[in-house]
Amino acid sequence: MPRRFIRHPAAIPIQLTPNRYHEETVVTADVSAGGLSVVSDHMIEPGAGVDVKIYIGEPPFSICGYVVWCRKEKDGFHVGISFADLPTAHTLRMIEQVCHIEQYRQDAFAEGRDLSQEDAALEWIAKYAAHFYPHTDVKN
Repeated sequence: MPRRFIRHPAAIPIQLTPNRYHEETVVTADVSAGGLSVVSDHMIEPGAGVDVKIYIGEPPFSICGYVVWCRKEKDGFHVGISFADLPTAHTLRMIEQVCHIEQYRQDAFAEGRDLSQEDAALEWIAKYAAHFYPHTDVKN
């Protein structure tokens, strides 16, 4: 089955609370308008509800989703989380952009450039923003 949403790599720490009983900090593997995937130390059953907090500002962005898949990998469990609430799509798109910028900042640091979040955002926007928005599912 073809993927409905384009996925983008990101390594952003988030708080994940499956079924509101066990909170853990996980790292996103990728983000798209339809959801995200994370690397967890724990198996989470498909269909389970999850509360997600993404710390991209104050207060953190909070959203409820559900697990659509979970598979064992060598570094833990990769868990796919979907968000069915369509008004959330725009917000997730903005979070996706923030994740791109943070990945850009981390890549620059690995190359020996220590960019502030603001400087990384300005550089990323100048280089990539024009190509970021054309593939959205939103029709004008």
